[in-house]
Amino acid sequence: MLHPINYPKTLYATLILLGISLSSNISAIECGDIITEPATLTEDLTCSIDDPNSAALTIQGPGGSLYMAGFALTCSGLDQSNGIALTGSSGELSTGTINGCNDAIVLSDGGFHTVYGINIFFPLDDAIVVSSNSNAVIGNYTVGDGSDSDDGIDINGNYNYISQNSIESSGDEGMEIFGVSNTIIENTITGSDSDGVELYGNYNIFVSNTILNNDSTGIVIGGSSCTVSNNTVTGNGSSGILLQSLASNNGLSQNTSSNNGAYGIYVAGIDVIGNSIVFNTTTGNGIFDLFDLFEAEDCSINNNLWSGNIAGSTYPNCLD
Repeated sequence: MLHPINYPKTLYATLILLGISLSSNISAIECGDIITEPATLTEDLTCSIDDPNSAALTIQGPGGSLYMAGFALTCSGLDQSNGIALTGSSGELSTGTINGCNDAIVLSDGGFHTVYGINIFFPLDDAIVVSSNSNAVIGNYTVGDGSDSDDGIDINGNYNYISQNSIESSGDEGMEIFGVSNTIIENTITGSDSDGVELYGNYNIFVSNTILNNDSTGIVIGGSSCTVSNNTVTGNGSSGILLQSLASNNGLSQNTSSNNGAYGIYVAGIDVIGNSIVFNTTTGNGIFDLFDLFEAEDCSINNNLWSGNIAGSTYPNCLD
């Protein structure tokens, strides 16, 4: 049974807008197959391929697609392979479960792939690796195995749409974003062993996500010209939102960063400049709600714009 996260009401409307439809043809699927036409999984599949650089199944676009029909792919063996690789361009994967693989899903080559409605349990490395451009990753559910797994979603490509995914208990970060101009919206990231999100790429849009109870920082920003707004960042072990060295010209607005272990919003580098930090709500954080390590006591340095924020405690006192 698929996790309910795979069936938000807006998911299907989004898929229609993207021009996506389910595969209807049924083909026999075996471990190691390269799928070049629409196919449907008809039973659970266990694959023992002892090569972490290979994949149990490959979907090759533009013709290949796999509707898993609620069935599961499980990787086994001494050195598990990746789960499902989407190669070429415009491949499609939907509606099933992937268990115990190295990287569960890898999107590569020409991009424009679509992955939706997949449950991923206990990957040995990353749950989803997005190494190409213009992909849609929507409504998936990932559960890591603490320190025995790595990241929930790695985004190394550009112009990807990542929405309505639930990422739990990743062994490292819940999500890492190195690409540019990606849109990441309405995802939930909880219980990561490290940071919830690390946002290093430029021009990314990170909006309306929920980042809860991760061991370290909720959102780490190291890129430039990103939009970070309307996110809820609560209960993380260190700071809620951290702008680290080289973070510049980012817009942070209308985020709620509360009850985190250290700071609500923390500027931590002298080269963190040109950022707009406005109309955020930061309360109940362990040390200060707003903290700019390099601002003067009278806010005369003005490397960043602070305005209209609601905070219980600030350093320096002139921040708002």
